Amino acid sequence: MIILCFGTRPEVIKISPLIRELSQRKIPFKTVFTGQHRELFEDVMHLIPKPDYYLDIMSHNQSLNDILCSISEKLPKILREENASLLIVQGDTLTVTASALVAFYEKVNVGHIEAGLRTHNLQNPFPEEGNRQIVSRIADYNWAPTQEAYENLKQENVQNIFLTGNTIVDICQSYGFKTTYGNKVLITLHRRENFGEPLKKMIQEIEQLAIAHPELKFIFPMHPNPNVQEHRHLLKHVEVISPLKYEELLELLSEVKFVISDSGGIQEECASFGKKILVCRETTERPEGVKIGLAKLVGSHILENFSWANDNPEWNGENPYGDGTASKKILDTIKH
Repeated sequence: MIILCFGTRPEVIKISPLIRELSQRKIPFKTVFTGQHRELFEDVMHLIPKPDYYLDIMSHNQSLNDILCSISEKLPKILREENASLLIVQGDTLTVTASALVAFYEKVNVGHIEAGLRTHNLQNPFPEEGNRQIVSRIADYNWAPTQEAYENLKQENVQNIFLTGNTIVDICQSYGFKTTYGNKVLITLHRRENFGEPLKKMIQEIEQLAIAHPELKFIFPMHPNPNVQEHRHLLKHVEVISPLKYEELLELLSEVKFVISDSGGIQEECASFGKKILVCRETTERPEGVKIGLAKLVGSHILENFSWANDNPEWNGENPYGDGTASKKILDTIKH
């Protein structure tokens, strides 16, 4: 039995094309939702069948170690009862690492979607960089989304590497949204390493840009995290809205002029819609976008890099994250 384990909104999104492909090929599988993003799951639950198992691991003020312990306590029984032969995980969250470790100790094969992303800095992003490096050492299938990720794994002497593309391209293409370049600017900011003064500075600079450029409509679907919400009062000329459903977000992304974000996944989504992105981080595990001129690392310095995105927004290069067939390629490696 193949078990797919996921716990966060991005994992549900990126694993959904694989679930659809498994169903089309009539390959038996079951799913486990840990609940790491319990409050955001409803947004994307329509993308997948109802999970067969829900671990409900989260509690108030939960620590990373609490999450690790909870998954380690609940998942082994499921793997044994289902006689699991392969556990598939996606990405770099604690759900991914804890689940992969449990499978490894239970002598169940591990398949890692989006393997090989690296910043080579264990503190940035934390704990994601450590999480993904750990999983690479124990995975039986390392499905690399890009050539650069493939080469990272080769340099680490990792075995069983397969170049597949990124499943995010599969799902972006499935909606069929057409790319246009309007007067909207999409903003998403939520990363832990930006909390505090860096995030405050970014938001202040975005407000300055909104005042200076009334011809643009700055739209900020604000993350519910209190560390983000505490700066909401600084935005008087920006349209602050509740988080969008995934389909709504992609439709907006297809229409905007460019993007300001510290997200990882949206860097890949921007490539699917040809949108430039100011990446509000010091490092990125997705350097492909930077190398082809689609993304620019700006840290908290948005003002001085604004013209890079605004003056020549249109981009029509080749998507470095794949052609929309990642799920098929992943399952082909298992089949063979």
